[in-house]
Amino acid sequence: MERIFLPRLTLLFLFWFVGTATFAQQGYFVFKKTGSPALNTSTLLERGSQLLESDTLYLGQKDYVLLVNELGELFEITKPNTYAFSAIADYRRRLEADSFTEKYFTYVWKQFINRIKKKQESGVVYREERNIKLIAPRDSVKMFAPELKFVWQNNSDTEALFFFLKDVKTGHLTKIGLTGEQIILGLDNQLLKTGQTYQWSASTESFPNLNELKFHRLTLLSKGEFEALEKEVDALIRAFTLLGFSEAEIQEAICQDYKFCRE
Repeated sequence: MERIFLPRLTLLFLFWFVGTATFAQQGYFVFKKTGSPALNTSTLLERGSQLLESDTLYLGQKDYVLLVNELGELFEITKPNTYAFSAIADYRRRLEADSFTEKYFTYVWKQFINRIKKKQESGVVYREERNIKLIAPRDSVKMFAPELKFVWQNNSDTEALFFFLKDVKTGHLTKIGLTGEQIILGLDNQLLKTGQTYQWSASTESFPNLNELKFHRLTLLSKGEFEALEKEVDALIRAFTLLGFSEAEIQEAICQDYKFCRE
């Protein structure tokens, strides 16, 4: 029995150790910052910056940082000082208990982790759109509005462009030739319908390779879906308000992280 039990115990210990080490390595992410807080005296922190166990956090006068961990817990540091990684746990900012709020910040943490994984997998090499940069609506957002403004930046020497709109459900692709850097379309229940998901893009070519063309994804909410989401984010808005976020910052955070936008 001992020969069977000990290896199992060893395996359990190894699984626990690896899990603990993984959590320690993943550490915290910056959710919000003001001023110029730095990591290890030289690296300025930005939203999405990662703090690992070997790191030291530096805050100067008027600096502020709000961190999130794997459990969706928040850690708020406001005073100028030097903070070891182990000291951050002492600055937990407790909010009104709400399952949706906790799920939201856990989701945000996972998003930050996924971005790091994508960078590592791609060798930190990104191929930017050479001619057209899609601006709004942002990729993968959910929206409710009587009309939509599609905006892009034209970096080419060509004034005439082509706007593409694809209905994901039916596969129907609409192409519109135009000039300028935006187009406004109303929800006419023909080209655009509530409750549907679309992909959109713009190109200097009339017949581009659609497999290589960069598309943004967009879901148009029905009134019922919109009202349900509004109720969900009410608790989140209260949490952001307690954290001192302005109305504009709240809407930006919800749009950027939860993809529920009012653009």
